[in-house]
Amino acid sequence: MIREATVNLTRKLYRPLDRAGQRRVRKPAGNPRRLARQPVHYPVLDNARFVLISLVVVGHLLEQLADQGPMAAALYRWIYLFHMPAFVLISGAVSKSTLTRRRALALVTGLLLPYVIFQTLYPAWDAWLFHTGEGFQGYLTPYWLLWYLPSLACWRLLLPLFARLKFALPLAVAIALAAGVAPWIGYPLSLSRTLVFFPLFLLGYRLGGQRLQQLGVSRNRKCIALGVLITAAIGAWLLRDADPEWLYASIGYADLQVAAWPGSGIRLALLTASASCALAVLALAPRRAMQPGLGRHSMTAYLMHGFLVRAMVAAGVFAWLAQTLPEPAELLVCLVAGALIAGVLSTRLADSLAAPLTGPFTWARGLARRAPLPIRRRMEEFKRLY
Repeated sequence: MIREATVNLTRKLYRPLDRAGQRRVRKPAGNPRRLARQPVHYPVLDNARFVLISLVVVGHLLEQLADQGPMAAALYRWIYLFHMPAFVLISGAVSKSTLTRRRALALVTGLLLPYVIFQTLYPAWDAWLFHTGEGFQGYLTPYWLLWYLPSLACWRLLLPLFARLKFALPLAVAIALAAGVAPWIGYPLSLSRTLVFFPLFLLGYRLGGQRLQQLGVSRNRKCIALGVLITAAIGAWLLRDADPEWLYASIGYADLQVAAWPGSGIRLALLTASASCALAVLALAPRRAMQPGLGRHSMTAYLMHGFLVRAMVAAGVFAWLAQTLPEPAELLVCLVAGALIAGVLSTRLADSLAAPLTGPFTWARGLARRAPLPIRRRMEEFKRLY
């Protein structure tokens, strides 16, 4: 009797502990499918994006002063050697090889629709600033900096096909070199840049974001990357009188006044140098996040900074700089102004203000979610009907 009473008392005392060990694990908040669709963010890519968008703005500022002296010309060519190729490589690293219906819709709403909007706004902005009715070239020839949007859409459409090929990268390089031979491949549809820069996009996809995150973990790799960028800077100084059209990759060999074989060799060397410098920038970029969300809004800064640059041209700012300041001071002003413009336009506030232009579909969907309940119910009924 005493033994049974002791066993019963022990069970009563330790029953809460048994239940505590059998508690169910709480399910994670949110929809698991939605959590699975969220992309993985690598801090090095965000940091590199901010550095590169700053160089994009600086390069467009220097474009107005590149003929003012040898230092400006060398810095301009050094920046243009790798800043957009590095963007292309990062875009490939975060792209997927499968084209789902959701991703196809994102191409239309996130790239092609903003392209149409800004392709309309930029010529209108120029016409208002410079009091001219010319400049609008239609929607087939991208305006100035807008070439990246249709090219990125084409790269993501080509990726599912090339991702299945065994020798996709050599094939892409061969196509890039052959693109300069055809006289009809040029500015229209941004076809030349799409084909020439596609090997860098494919290289970024092959490497992936995780490898790029671990690219500069050792001190030896960072030293090599620094040496690559210094070597490129020396080469830009020595070739400061070369035609910068080679770096744009927007025209063929005939327009560059070279034959096919020498032109192919020069383009191959430039692709190799661009890829090396792009990887060097990623190796030197900080591994940890500098500022939350700073590099994630680089597309907003890319699309919006052109309005400021064109306004500065119309206001005569660059003409005043060329007449007033010496060349080193001009370069310093461009560097500081480019970093400030990129920093302001990369903030969340600037991204939210520019959302109706840079992402109208996403902005409208977010606006609908914040609408009153009766309006949302009407929208749900409309979706069920159609």
